[in-house]
Amino acid sequence: MNQIAIVGAGIAGSLLAFQLIRQGKRVTIYQPEITQKICSQVAAGMLAPTSELEQGSEQVFQLGLRSIQLWPEIIETLKTETGQPLYCDLAGTLVISHSQDQASLKQFYNSLSHKLGKDTQSFCQSMLITEKESEINGFQHGYWLPHEAHINASLTLKALHEYIQQNGEWIATEANCIEPNKVDDRKYDWVFDCRGLQAKKDIAKMHGVRGERILLHAPDVHIRHMIRLMHPRYRLYIVPRPDNHFIVGATEIDSDDESPISVRSTLELLTAAYSVHKGFAEARIVDLSTQVRPATWDREPYIQSKTGLTRINGLYRHGYLLAPALLEQATRVLSSEHFVIETGAIS
Repeated sequence: MNQIAIVGAGIAGSLLAFQLIRQGKRVTIYQPEITQKICSQVAAGMLAPTSELEQGSEQVFQLGLRSIQLWPEIIETLKTETGQPLYCDLAGTLVISHSQDQASLKQFYNSLSHKLGKDTQSFCQSMLITEKESEINGFQHGYWLPHEAHINASLTLKALHEYIQQNGEWIATEANCIEPNKVDDRKYDWVFDCRGLQAKKDIAKMHGVRGERILLHAPDVHIRHMIRLMHPRYRLYIVPRPDNHFIVGATEIDSDDESPISVRSTLELLTAAYSVHKGFAEARIVDLSTQVRPATWDREPYIQSKTGLTRINGLYRHGYLLAPALLEQATRVLSSEHFVIETGAIS
């Protein structure tokens, strides 16, 4: 099978195209002109399987661990091919809480301990926060999650798009008819549907989950690790970027609303960031963004395959966390016309 069509150029579709082109496939990707930021561009780029296990499934956890093994080689290849300053930072995550929210921190640990059992210490290590981040002085005890990482999502997606446009075929129009072995009036050996929310009419269980985040430039802050701040109502995250830039986010609402970030969310995120490090007081707001991520009601990835057509969707906030491992498995269809993946079962 050499003629492959991919509909959608978010992280799943773009990474799939990149991998198949490198395998020698002739790839055509369908993606209308991107006139506003898509969720894969706005994502924080967290590869956080242990953090997600608190409320997530074993399947997401295991796929995430596999993806972290795959990302460094993907990033190095993309750097070589495109010259973009990409990275995969494997420093891990620090999980902290204010003294009045210690119950939330304990609940986080207990949930992981219940799911990980004897492996808990390998994935969630108790420590003094200042041992890892000397500038965070208001927090004493917390947890280090060593098997977590982060990448620059927007720059990685840009590099993938550059590679595809140079080495594949990019059709900048919307695909109106997606069928096995066919997109509109063109025939292919296989079709992958990776449209995200654009595929909602074809996937009944799909809906949108709104997220909001802020990009800050904070010259007085020198945090190297990802930070998770436990709170009874939300889990704040702070993700470091080069040159003292930081992504701050937390909010999550079941909604397809793509309107700008709310004042309430902005205040909550900035206040929480300031409570972690006082240096954020003089930070400059570089960007305020919202994103609507495709999700199923159970927050599990959706993969369905029949001869000639595979749908990959519902990656929720786990797009970068899951994509390499999911695609590694989903592309097995190309080696056997009769290989079928049932919804929710990834094997």
